[in-house]
Amino acid sequence: MKKSTGAFFALGLMIFAAQAHGSAQGRVTGKVTDSAGAPIDGVTITLTTADLKNFKVSTKTDKRGQYGLLVNDATHNYRMRFERDGYLTAERDEKFKIGGEPTIIDQKLLKPSEAGAPAGAPPPPSANEAAVQTFNEGVDLLKAGDKNGAAGKFQQAVEKNPDLPQGWQALANLAYEKKDWAKTLEYGQKAVDLDPTLTSLYGIMTDAAVKSGDKKAAAEWRKKYDEANPDSPEMLYNKGIDAYNGKNLKEAEAMLTRAVQAKPDYALAHFYLGMTALNLNKKEEAREHLQKYLELEPNGSEASTAKELLPLVK
Repeated sequence: MKKSTGAFFALGLMIFAAQAHGSAQGRVTGKVTDSAGAPIDGVTITLTTADLKNFKVSTKTDKRGQYGLLVNDATHNYRMRFERDGYLTAERDEKFKIGGEPTIIDQKLLKPSEAGAPAGAPPPPSANEAAVQTFNEGVDLLKAGDKNGAAGKFQQAVEKNPDLPQGWQALANLAYEKKDWAKTLEYGQKAVDLDPTLTSLYGIMTDAAVKSGDKKAAAEWRKKYDEANPDSPEMLYNKGIDAYNGKNLKEAEAMLTRAVQAKPDYALAHFYLGMTALNLNKKEEAREHLQKYLELEPNGSEASTAKELLPLVK
């Protein structure tokens, strides 16, 4: 009884998935540049909040001047500090968006010799600043439910700055929702090429490759997904199914048990854990998990099989 597991890679990876599940996580990304707009690498960005006494996280910019930070609770106000030898330290207070799309915060750092320059008219926004502004307008439209308008803004953002990974990521997610597998793969590839930390895209990339019939790409993206998500309920389920299909029942039992422990309402994991227990002659456990499957999905794809098997494990 072999099952295709490709669809499970897409679970929890859509836009604002974290928000939909009640999480208050937020993500901040951005670019640090000098007064001429050139990227600065090795800038230390430190995040603190007065609400949490011992909270402090930090990261450094890469050679493109880019950085990224994840906060588990974006309901707080945070202070950001940007530091690098040879530049004046900058600080700013920020409130981050909750959900899947990041808050983009770019920062310019001045050299000490530039600090006393006379104030004049503000310079026009750089291409990146204009792209970020357009991207944020797209996020606002998306939150308001205007997906077509948001897609247009995201497209404008990447036209203004083709090196904006968040713009390509948003376009990939929207293309996936529309079942446009080719565009999902195209936009997602551009996003991860620019920012390899965007591992949340691996799931939809795997699923898009499977559904487009590209077996080689599907295998490559699935490997990346496996490496990035070794202990997710979906990954544990997939490992359990692989072991079940390979008749390695003890391994299947271990993996599927961990899957339902991590996600107690994982219906198919309960079904296959029941099947595994039945094959191991553990009738009481088989009955427990088959009944749980029917409780969670009374009209599910395996409901008829579960109903047929339950009388055999009484």
